Amino acid sequence: MPTTYNDYTGDGSNTFFPINFEYLEDEHVTVEVDGVATTAFTINTAQATDRVEMNVAPGATANVRVRRQSQRDTDLVDFENGSVLTERELDRAYQHNRYLHEEIGERNDSSLQKAEGSTSWDAQGEQIKNVGIPTNASDATTKSYVDSAISAINQDTGNPPSFSKFTGDGSETDFTLTFSTNVTTSAAFLVTIDGEVIDPDDYTIVGLSNEIRFDTPPANTKEILVIERGYKTAITDVPTDYDYGFIVGDPVTASYSYGGIA
Repeated sequence: MPTTYNDYTGDGSNTFFPINFEYLEDEHVTVEVDGVATTAFTINTAQATDRVEMNVAPGATANVRVRRQSQRDTDLVDFENGSVLTERELDRAYQHNRYLHEEIGERNDSSLQKAEGSTSWDAQGEQIKNVGIPTNASDATTKSYVDSAISAINQDTGNPPSFSKFTGDGSETDFTLTFSTNVTTSAAFLVTIDGEVIDPDDYTIVGLSNEIRFDTPPANTKEILVIERGYKTAITDVPTDYDYGFIVGDPVTASYSYGGIA
């Protein structure tokens, strides 16, 4: 059990919190609500057990920590040459020093440390708060940063799909893409000829030569559009200069509803 602080849980109405540790001065008693220090309290020593009395009741489920902080930068006893050393002053000086060591020890025990026999830090299943925004590849990151990155991937924001555009001549079946393909699965691409969506079974993505190969040559003057759509989200918009409408359905099953080309 800690000897330098007491933890309580607020209920929205209780304002009294016992002080179950020894302390030397009232100003050595501090209060934190959900980790934020507050001075909105008084100390009542007229009870069998001293207690903190909050000005406003902490909310339900709030963590209330009543802590002793013995002012390490303030001497409580000042010895002078020729003075009489009383037991009270000697005890007070010793207790102040002892309390400071207890507080340092408990702070150290509750801090992030390396696992026994290991060079790795061990959070012991607890959350690590107030992590900064990562800048290097090896930096720790926050839930907010990861959630934003995942959201951007899922919604495809800020990363327009790669596309190539060709014109058929009635005889050519192979067309070199103007972008490097990330996958070679046909269903990961949206292909249209004059606005008509082509079944993925009717073409092949040749990854090594970065080409699309049609089973049947597209007809002469027909406009061919190849968009690398991936698997996450259906294409609802494409890069500038073209408005290709939208696609609803599953290209694997060849069931489509297409908005047209403009």
